Amino acid sequence: MSTDLATKIDLGLEELATVREQISPLIAESSSPEVGAMETAAASAMLHSFYTEIEKILKLIAREWDGHMPPSDRWHRELLNQMAAPTNTRPPVVSSDLVGVLKEFLAFRHLFRGASVALMRWDKLVPLVAKVDQTYLQARQARLSRRPAP
Repeated sequence: MSTDLATKIDLGLEELATVREQISPLIAESSSPEVGAMETAAASAMLHSFYTEIEKILKLIAREWDGHMPPSDRWHRELLNQMAAPTNTRPPVVSSDLVGVLKEFLAFRHLFRGASVALMRWDKLVPLVAKVDQTYLQARQARLSRRPAP
């Protein structure tokens, strides 16, 4: 991994930390059975941003370290699988457990991009909102935040 790639990953992780910090008041609300439309809309947008920040980092690794992105229409899912598999030049970037959780965030991201925020329901968002902290910690601990030994 080049120093430039490591710097870009670090910047991506900083952005991810910012999104996590911004969503933290909503994480505290995740035990509430119902919240208002503004909180639901905010949670939807922040969950979208949270996953998008992780995906940006994975795309950087795929392009700059692996030298390629998945070529199909299903590249989002295939990117997660690519990052879970070792290559000749790197170990797995994320665990299969983390891939499973990220696929949940990806499914939500696709829903969010195709549906009106007015259709989002808090009770459907709560499970993902509750997973933000643990997913963030797993992403920080994953190989995407580690630099190889010189």
